[in-house]
Amino acid sequence: LKEQKSSPNSTTALLNRKMGSIFRSEPMQLVQLFIQIEAAPDTVEGLGHLNCIQFKDLNGHLSAFQRSFVNQVKRCNEMERKLRFFETQLTKEQEIILEERGLTWDNVDQESQKIDELERSYDENFKTVTFDDLERTFSELESDLISMNTNQEALDRNYNELIELKHVLTKDNAFFSEVSDRIEEIEGGLLGQNQLELSPAVQTHASRSVKLGFVTGVLARSKFITFERVLWRATRGNLFMKHSDIEEAIRDPHTGESVQKTVFIIYFQGERAQQKIKKICESFGANLYSCPETARERKEFLNEAAQRLDDLDKVLKRSKVHRRRILLVNIGRKINLWKDKVLREKAIYHTMNMFNYDTGRKCLIAEGWCPKYATEQIINSMRKATETSGALVPSILAVVPTHDEPPTFFRTDKFTSAYQNIVDAYGVAHYREANPAVFTLITFPFLFAIMFGDFGHGIILTLFGAYFVAREKKLAGNLNEMLQTAFDGRYMILLMGIFSIVTGLLYNEAFSIPLNIFGSNWEYPEPAHNATSITAHRLNEHRAYEFGVDPGWGGSSNGLAFYNSLKMKMSIIFAVVHMSLGLFMGLTNHIHFGHTLDILAEFVPQILFFWCLFGYMSFLILFKWGTDWSQAPNGAPFLLNVMIQMFLSPPTLLPENTLFNGQHGLQVFLVILAVICVPWMLLAKPLIMRHKHKIYMMSVPTGDEEEEHVNHDPHHDVGADFDFGELFIKQSIHTIEFVLGAISNTASYLRLWALSLAHSELSIVFWERLFITLISFGDGNVGAQWFLMFIGFSAWAGVTTGVLLMMESLSAFLHALRLHWVEFQNKFYKGDGIQFIPFSFDNLVEVEDI
Repeated sequence: LKEQKSSPNSTTALLNRKMGSIFRSEPMQLVQLFIQIEAAPDTVEGLGHLNCIQFKDLNGHLSAFQRSFVNQVKRCNEMERKLRFFETQLTKEQEIILEERGLTWDNVDQESQKIDELERSYDENFKTVTFDDLERTFSELESDLISMNTNQEALDRNYNELIELKHVLTKDNAFFSEVSDRIEEIEGGLLGQNQLELSPAVQTHASRSVKLGFVTGVLARSKFITFERVLWRATRGNLFMKHSDIEEAIRDPHTGESVQKTVFIIYFQGERAQQKIKKICESFGANLYSCPETARERKEFLNEAAQRLDDLDKVLKRSKVHRRRILLVNIGRKINLWKDKVLREKAIYHTMNMFNYDTGRKCLIAEGWCPKYATEQIINSMRKATETSGALVPSILAVVPTHDEPPTFFRTDKFTSAYQNIVDAYGVAHYREANPAVFTLITFPFLFAIMFGDFGHGIILTLFGAYFVAREKKLAGNLNEMLQTAFDGRYMILLMGIFSIVTGLLYNEAFSIPLNIFGSNWEYPEPAHNATSITAHRLNEHRAYEFGVDPGWGGSSNGLAFYNSLKMKMSIIFAVVHMSLGLFMGLTNHIHFGHTLDILAEFVPQILFFWCLFGYMSFLILFKWGTDWSQAPNGAPFLLNVMIQMFLSPPTLLPENTLFNGQHGLQVFLVILAVICVPWMLLAKPLIMRHKHKIYMMSVPTGDEEEEHVNHDPHHDVGADFDFGELFIKQSIHTIEFVLGAISNTASYLRLWALSLAHSELSIVFWERLFITLISFGDGNVGAQWFLMFIGFSAWAGVTTGVLLMMESLSAFLHALRLHWVEFQNKFYKGDGIQFIPFSFDNLVEVEDI
């Protein structure tokens, strides 16, 4: 019954914690773990699955080779080397299989099917495999592969040599039959003048009936012309050579590469010529082979070579099947599991090298940061690891009091992670500082949509984001770098598209075409004769268009001026609201950290100064929009002139600048209050802190008792080290930055107006100048109009996609990013925190380079 009663409360607390963790970082604590040496690997492994503790390096003064578990890390490095060797062999084998195009895949598939059941059971029981067994397996596989590689190289070399020998014997038979009569003439001294002219020395030796020798072999075809010239010059023409190209490419016995080769035979005379020819053949990489002189011996030798080729081919096929079974099945199917296992083991020992070893208690002492909510999870994981390892003494967790700044940790999901990354790119939040990402979830896509607002473009952007969201499971990890970046921000893109649809309806624009959904309240009369312009009139003076801008403004001559005024004033209003939100975010920080002085000396004068200037301007804009000025004698006043006169000449107010009764007195009061806020921001905090410092120094006892009085508020340090000059300079810089920034930041929001207007006008230009203008060239010819419509639509769709949907969306994204980083976050966000990076097996790619 007690558990049932407490369950709803715990659920509510959990929900509250999740709601609050995105606005302020999780409360962190420094913990100390006392782990028995026997349970240490299992404990660290369990904590790696929790992803909730960031260990501190307690051995930073030691080098990597002086740490306790350096041998285990080296052992993992050696196993990683073996895994890289396995991957290299797998890649080579896959390349060979791709060349063969399925000649051996069937055999491999059959072998794979035979042991599928065994592999499935291996995957299920992989967690039970010890690291020692894995190391032994790696050593056996490595020695087997090295042995197989050596034998395979020898077999391939013999096979390729036999292939070349077969071609040599076949070609030599043709050579001998062609030159048999010629050789008899040379040996008998009967020299003819056909084919090849021999030197006088050759004629003299031939006349003495000296028998000629010959050398035969195989050479790469690309080297043969140079080879022939070198031979001719080295022997001064005292040779007779025949050659023939081999039709198909064959593998070289030594390099293993497939090359086009040529069979040659060289007849020579004398030992010196033989030595020269063999040295030249060796230098060119020619493979020489012995060849019998008689036809009968050559035929027997050829038959013997063919038989050896058949036997060797069978041996090679069997060895290939065995090698591929080991590589593709025994290794290929397990290598990812092996890599994960080795990387995890390496990460465990690398983390244990950060612990201290207590020789007295024979245990490891670890320190690290963790969220407070994860304390129970860590204790349970440590208890489970102790039971698994069989350690007799349980591990202990103790919370350590500290004044060190904890790391910042926000729990995010797939929806909020993109926005949190945008904020973290500016700077990690200070511990427990208000997180801008809470409001960036809405303000970022909204400000983007203000600049990108178009109903048609918004629909395309929404479909793009919706496609990524709908297929996120299939597309995750299968995209290139550019698309992966867009995929990571898919929910942001979806919201930007939806907001662009809404703002497009407010602007009443769809690919620059107004949407007349509710019927325009403006109507153009029949044009008079020779009229240069037509003035529209309102159909109902008491009716406003139901949603957004009336479509009657589209295409009108003064439409640009109307949109220009609307979007510019709208930008000012959004600027005031957005930056006021930033100031109030700073107020929440002051309240949370208990900085009462900052509230009185910074927030109050800042918000008053800002509202006296730009808050009043926003009020005037809204007041002017909500007032009918058609009956006013001076017409609607220009707000820019009102604001200029307000500061340059506060005592006077011109009639044409008057909007309401009591305006003059209100403006004088606001100017005086804004002027007072400047010295308020500049002097209040330094003077109050100096007064506190004097009171503190008067209350501090003399002598050794002074050391006991320690100030516990580092933010407002009024202790002995207080420096009024340094604080005054810092406050001066802060005041000048805020006063000037209030003006420049507000003007910076006018980019909303500029980019929105540019996007709209570009869309109009592309539609009218590309699509409409091209169609107008085909008046009177239906076929030409259809052809020009196709060409015009293609050109319009191309520039719309390239310029408006890609370039303009990127531009609007960057400008929205700047407005959040500079104009919004600098009002309250420090961004000088430390990122919380817990020990996790999800980051094994980073651990791989240890």
